[in-house]
Amino acid sequence: MKKMFGVLASLSLAACGGPEIETVSFKDGLPSQEMAKLEVPTESTQRIHQGLAHVEQTLRGDVSRTWLVTGGTVLSVNGVTLWTLGSLNFVAGFEPTSDDGTTAVWGPHTNEWEGTTWKLTAVRTAPNAFRYTLEAKARGAADSEYAAVITGSHTVAVDENGKAIKGYGEGRFDIDYDKAARLPHQDSKKGRVSFHYNRPNPTAAVTVDVDLAEFVNDASVPDTAAYRYSQVPGGEGSFEFAVDSNIHWFDPTRIALERWSIKSRWTATGAGRADVRATGGDLASPVTMNECWDTNFRSTFMDGNVASQLRWGSESTDCAIIGASYSTR
Repeated sequence: MKKMFGVLASLSLAACGGPEIETVSFKDGLPSQEMAKLEVPTESTQRIHQGLAHVEQTLRGDVSRTWLVTGGTVLSVNGVTLWTLGSLNFVAGFEPTSDDGTTAVWGPHTNEWEGTTWKLTAVRTAPNAFRYTLEAKARGAADSEYAAVITGSHTVAVDENGKAIKGYGEGRFDIDYDKAARLPHQDSKKGRVSFHYNRPNPTAAVTVDVDLAEFVNDASVPDTAAYRYSQVPGGEGSFEFAVDSNIHWFDPTRIALERWSIKSRWTATGAGRADVRATGGDLASPVTMNECWDTNFRSTFMDGNVASQLRWGSESTDCAIIGASYSTR
């Protein structure tokens, strides 16, 4: 049945005069680390880490604390991305053990320093589209102990002539922490992280969506978070994320979780703003905070709806982006 549909699709393209899509190799059909990496304007990673250590001291003219939180969160998400796609590309760096044109298998390969054996299987679903599974087991364990740690799909972008655009495409991948926790030298957390990325071509906006639900230690309720990223190459961008967290951690009588979110937007120069909101939990009404920064990421404007909050600047003159926009996550 699948072959019949494939023949019909080919005949349809030929009849319409559409281009024949180039057949992409298995190795080029896996997403690179850059495919789902988040890029935000900043001077250095070191500066973000240093700033986060003193974020509570932010005043007008200091490095924006909401920008520091945004940059720190981006670094955290990128860490997961680099580990995941790095693992895929490490295994795919070897020659495939088998490749019949439809299915390719790499491995098994053993990382001696981790005590883990990996195996990667990729299945072609179209000339430029693939499904893949990265399985792992403890070194020396039976093959029945293989666990699908990472599963995903990837479609390589093509141009108007049907030729592959190297380094661009769309796809998703999931990390199963329940299965990863069974491997040597891995964290004990459980749950799942799902990534969806779209990098169509060198000039189009890049989008990356991440949804997380993980159990840490013996927690009965998962930590949940949602991240949404969009960036026009060399232009404006946005990053928003939302987590469930108790903002009254200092008060043992108020233990409910609030939904805490931040949406940061920036211009091509790097100047921008962040709008923060907390809702639900033990809050009688939403709490908001708004901050703008200049091209050096220095705080130029601060406002909010809490009476005791520090305020400075004027939105009309000190903000590159006018008007609050809160995350809907």
